[in-house]
Amino acid sequence: MRLNETLYSNLDMKISKDKILYSPTDLNHFVACKYHIKNDLLADEKKLKKKKISSNLQLRIKYGHEHEAKHFELFKKKYNQNITINRKLTDEQRFEATKQALIKGYEFIYNAFFIEKDFRGEFDFLIKTDTKSDLGDYSYEVYDTKISKNLKSKDVLQITGYSYLLSKVQGLLPKHMYLINGNGKFKKYKVNEFINYFTYTKNRFEKLLPELKKSDIYPEKCSYCQFCPWLDICEKTWEDDNYINQVARINRSQVIKLKKENIGTVEALAKISALKIKSKINEASKIRLVQQAKLQEEKRLTGKSRYIFNETEEGKGFYKMPKENEGDLFYDIEGFPQSEKRNYEYLHGIYYLNSKNNEYKSFVVKEYTENEEERIFIDLVNFLKKHFDKYPEAFIYHYNDYEKRALKDLSNEYSSFFPEGANLVDKLLRQKKFIDLYRVVEQCMQTTEKDISLKTIEKFYPAERNADVKTADDSIRLFEDWSATNDPKIMKDIINYNEEDCISTYKLRNFLLNEKPSTIPYFSQSDEEIEANSDTKDFEKREIEFIKKLEKKRNETNTVIIDDLISLVGFHRREQKVDTWAYYERIDKSPEELEDDPECLGNCIFIKELSEENPKRQRFKYKFNDQNFKIKEGANASDLFEKGIGRIEKIEELGENENFIEISIDKKKLAARNEMPKVANLGPGGSPDSKPITEALYKFIDDFCDNQKTKYKCIEGFLKNDLPDIQSFKAGEAIIDYSKDIIEQSINIVKKLNSSFLLIQGPPGAGKTYTSAKIILSLIKDKKKVGICSNTHKAINNLLFKIEELAAEENFEFEGFKKKSSKAEDRFNGKNIKESKIELASNNCLIYAGTAWLFSDERMDQKLDYVFIDEAGQVSLANSIAITTSTKNLVLIGDQMQLSQPIKGTHPKNAGKSALNFLLEDHDTIPHNKGIFLDKTRRLNENICEYVSDSFYESRLKSHPITKERKVSLSLKNIGNEGIYYLPALHKDCAQKSEEEANTIKKIFNEIIGKELVEPNKNGKDKIERKITNQDIMVVAPFNIQVNHLSKVLGKESRVGTIDKFQGQEAKVVFVSMTSSDPENIPRHKEFFFSRNRLNVAISRAECVAVILFNPNLLLAHCEKINEMRLVNNFCKLLKYEC
Repeated sequence: MRLNETLYSNLDMKISKDKILYSPTDLNHFVACKYHIKNDLLADEKKLKKKKISSNLQLRIKYGHEHEAKHFELFKKKYNQNITINRKLTDEQRFEATKQALIKGYEFIYNAFFIEKDFRGEFDFLIKTDTKSDLGDYSYEVYDTKISKNLKSKDVLQITGYSYLLSKVQGLLPKHMYLINGNGKFKKYKVNEFINYFTYTKNRFEKLLPELKKSDIYPEKCSYCQFCPWLDICEKTWEDDNYINQVARINRSQVIKLKKENIGTVEALAKISALKIKSKINEASKIRLVQQAKLQEEKRLTGKSRYIFNETEEGKGFYKMPKENEGDLFYDIEGFPQSEKRNYEYLHGIYYLNSKNNEYKSFVVKEYTENEEERIFIDLVNFLKKHFDKYPEAFIYHYNDYEKRALKDLSNEYSSFFPEGANLVDKLLRQKKFIDLYRVVEQCMQTTEKDISLKTIEKFYPAERNADVKTADDSIRLFEDWSATNDPKIMKDIINYNEEDCISTYKLRNFLLNEKPSTIPYFSQSDEEIEANSDTKDFEKREIEFIKKLEKKRNETNTVIIDDLISLVGFHRREQKVDTWAYYERIDKSPEELEDDPECLGNCIFIKELSEENPKRQRFKYKFNDQNFKIKEGANASDLFEKGIGRIEKIEELGENENFIEISIDKKKLAARNEMPKVANLGPGGSPDSKPITEALYKFIDDFCDNQKTKYKCIEGFLKNDLPDIQSFKAGEAIIDYSKDIIEQSINIVKKLNSSFLLIQGPPGAGKTYTSAKIILSLIKDKKKVGICSNTHKAINNLLFKIEELAAEENFEFEGFKKKSSKAEDRFNGKNIKESKIELASNNCLIYAGTAWLFSDERMDQKLDYVFIDEAGQVSLANSIAITTSTKNLVLIGDQMQLSQPIKGTHPKNAGKSALNFLLEDHDTIPHNKGIFLDKTRRLNENICEYVSDSFYESRLKSHPITKERKVSLSLKNIGNEGIYYLPALHKDCAQKSEEEANTIKKIFNEIIGKELVEPNKNGKDKIERKITNQDIMVVAPFNIQVNHLSKVLGKESRVGTIDKFQGQEAKVVFVSMTSSDPENIPRHKEFFFSRNRLNVAISRAECVAVILFNPNLLLAHCEKINEMRLVNNFCKLLKYEC
């Protein structure tokens, strides 16, 4: 490793009069923040100075050199033909020496150096492979050492840059590239998963670089600020300009909105009346922001600091403060961001009264491993359990919600192996033992300062700080240094910092208690509430017993099965806890705060009663302020404070704060409640009762543990991830001969399953429904009992319709049963398959259809010969096991490359995976010996299929000849009649709504309506000629807010929805509106927004033409995770389709 792994690189930008030399490190900085590069360019001219390299960082660099040297010696021993490029040569001489070494074919090259115009890179190692290139019968791949054990996206971008440079000399892009982390582990990456992102970044950098120095771009706060060496320079700029982002608790969206009203400074905001602000910001926030600006202006002019306490409604602010107790704990966690998963919680600190003396206690890891994190969590839980046994009326004080969130994640992740932790955390949450002093301060206190961080408000109460570590960001950097060096002094510095935070929390609590008005009562729970929540729940005790039972069985069977089963214990409870926790957090919010929660529709004011056509229902009208929301028409109206109040019939957004919602309620329910609420706060409904599914899962675990040989052979093979057991087939052989008819082979294979399972992967338009229906029809002709299951009634009904259709064509009659659904739109009644209750199903039934609840019913145990789970990529592993208790054989149908299982909770091991993802172990397509891949799509034409196949299906998916018979004649200037088209959308400051994209779509949409369409009819022989209607066009967006806007613009009869709505559907023309303007405006995490699966589903709805609109600035995303970079790479591939 060299300095280019750190913030400060010896290959940082070199600037001369005629050129600017740059490296992959500079591209990393550019992606993170353009202003970083501007400061690099201006550094000499304006004498700007970066932060100095700390002694800890210098120590880390030293260890990095040693790490590199160690692997250099190891490679030298392995490869006799090796060469080292002399670093003392000029850049040009080093490049020439590197090229000569490549031509001579050395096995191992150290210190290689490459130049492409102004771009250059200094490599650690190049290793020879036997892949042909312009060099001859060989080529090279890049290896690079990193002292960090936690590899980052910037490391991968760096070696992608190296691979790019290498390809320019050897004429071939390497297939793989490698990083060697601080543990000496080799991590392999596919170059093609990152190269498009790299080349786009490089091209944008080169285009903007000449203009950047003179540009008028202004620094804005972003997620990279905490890592940037130029932060001090930007902060001085903001302070000198009195920039509006200095207002405490103002967010980026509010800054943008206020600047549009020419309110760009703290002074300007302080001078305006909150009533005159027109922006779409809720009224309470406007008042708070103006008041905050006035306080800060006061300090700017007088230099004096002060604080005020505002009146707060009951249940907020001071109302959250309990009476002091001698057992009170003051708690702080130090966590480390990881590139591919949640934060690593490496230090828990507690300050408390112990034997009449205040004492600090820390729980800290000894090394950077998962086992150590689990160990200190167990130690913490044991301490807390013992402490609360002694002090049952004590509370845990913390500052901001990080501690609570981290404990939830830890308790969930380790619950299967340490259920006592989950039980205790749940109990403390139920008893409301966590007191977030940040929320108290936020709700009742304002100061003259720029933020309300703990360090900032300490000036108002006596708190001393002497630790070398000053901020949380410093502690993150220091932990990474410690993980590389194991220097005890570094960890001691972090512990000292944590102790000061805990003590400060204690002093803040005392300060707030002293300031609390005597008229406000202390927060407390009733004796009944405490007693009700004190004991471990029966289901929690039961989970502990299951885990003990499985541990006992461990020595008798496959360890992998035991670990996976242990991880599944408590799965459904962990899922439901997320909704429960979210509900309790929301009921602590005011109606105004709920207006800022996109999951809610807050502060809906009753207007009047309306007439209702349905004589059994009554309708009511409410008015609400402008707000972003996801709630839709047709959904249940669930009030956070009064539970269910009816159904949402209509939502109208007519103008500024002129928004209305109509709710209908059953008249019998209305009579029982007397009246509707005067103020409604609508939020997500509760989770369905999953007890029957949990019971079926535990039934299998019981049988597995209690018997030498389980009666659920199929499930055992499934969990072992065995190859399918097919009679007369040798395990490991290819299951399908793709030169022959796939359907006939599939029927034969399914019939030969021997208490086993089979996977059928159906990419978009590949006929998985048709194939499944043909197989099922053949099975029931043989009098086999077949179950049909999925997560949704829509998917189940879709397959049932196809079975009925094929049966009618063959004049085949049978008896089938579908469990009756409570919703009218989910019901199904065909000629052969009728809805009914399970107890009324005839013994002659050959088809049983329903969701997991049906197949988990004890009456269904081992009743069936086969169960088909459709959309199996969306069915959890736990549910799949529960469903399979009903059958001897299992067929999983789906596509793991389309929409995945919606998981809410944090789960250990494989418990959070879907059935398909569990079995396929991250393969994009089913291996030939594991299942059936339907390789012909009848939907996607060749141009669309090429992108979809190469990006998502390892180039295995081909377009069926019938797609050539389907044609549209759009007669558009830049958009042709087939293929993918990318329209750049150059808008600003859009998050979940883009009027520009909606208007562009509307224009093209209107031009398409009435144009010519030719398509084959159902027999595939004759052609139908007709005009394009709005039902031939689909419009997809990632956010409900944009969907609502598009529906308004295009008309409610148009097909507009989120990607989730349209899986399994198709249209001749598809528009995809990505909506957000840039990475900082993406409202949800990048892995959702850039999701590979969601992009696949969106584009692959199109039969003829797919038009995708997005702002190219989105692609300059600062990817904090390596997988985020993979996802953005797929969008970068779309740039070649620009029109």
